[in-house]
Amino acid sequence: MAISVFDLGLSVEAVSLYLMIESLEGGKIDAAQNCKAPRQLVTIQNCREKWNAEEGDFKSAVKTLVERNIISDEHAEFKILSPDVWITK
Repeated sequence: MAISVFDLGLSVEAVSLYLMIESLEGGKIDAAQNCKAPRQLVTIQNCREKWNAEEGDFKSAVKTLVERNIISDEHAEFKILSPDVWITK
């Protein structure tokens, strides 16, 4: 059974940030279905521009997702990591 981000007991903010990153990465874009949405480089800056909650919530969500090995934040760029390496506790 695949691990779902919803099954990890994360905060609403952490799940929201994960979904934002996933959306910006374009991981679900299917060119065969005529989807023209461009994939984007997912940076801290472009996530902050879209984030509509408190700055502290953003920082906390980043910290949680990085600590649980769900995302990486190298070079100010977010990338979702394989669920195989997620720390599920």
